[in-house]
Amino acid sequence: MTDRLNTLADSYLDHIRIAVEANDRGAPFRDFIDNWHAFRSEHDHHRSSGDRPRWFNNPNAAKRLAMLESLDFRSAGAVAIMAHAHNAPAVYRLKYAARDKTTRLIVDHAVPIAVMVDMLFKPRADLTRDGIRALLIKWHHLGLLTHEENARLNAAGLNSKMPADWDYLDIFARYHSVGIEAA
Repeated sequence: MTDRLNTLADSYLDHIRIAVEANDRGAPFRDFIDNWHAFRSEHDHHRSSGDRPRWFNNPNAAKRLAMLESLDFRSAGAVAIMAHAHNAPAVYRLKYAARDKTTRLIVDHAVPIAVMVDMLFKPRADLTRDGIRALLIKWHHLGLLTHEENARLNAAGLNSKMPADWDYLDIFARYHSVGIEAA
């Protein structure tokens, strides 16, 4: 990673610290955390050619394969959609263009942003750059799910929280609790 990208990544750690110290729970933590991740990532596909962060809403499996393969968790269903995009690209493109939910992929924070933010607001949270960086390295992991799998998380009330019995060890506990298995 270049010095410039390190500086940009660190700037988002500073934004996080300032927001927490100001008790600003309404700060755009998702932007701060995802931008931090994009700048510290070894993978260029997390940034545009001008080094701006890229967002991954409704990614196209035919066009963004390298990015999707770099994610920390890929469900079996998501991998099947990726295979379909590879094996039948014309059919996939038509379904994707028609917004067919059977081709829709969701990039998800395995540990929701709200959970990480709550950790930062704990009384003894280490709000130094190193402390925030360590927290994010431990908990910021991206998963790739199908539209249906994401709906299962939401139906279980786990769109922005971890399961009630979470042990703080299993980063992918939300997925496991609703039967979403890795490929």
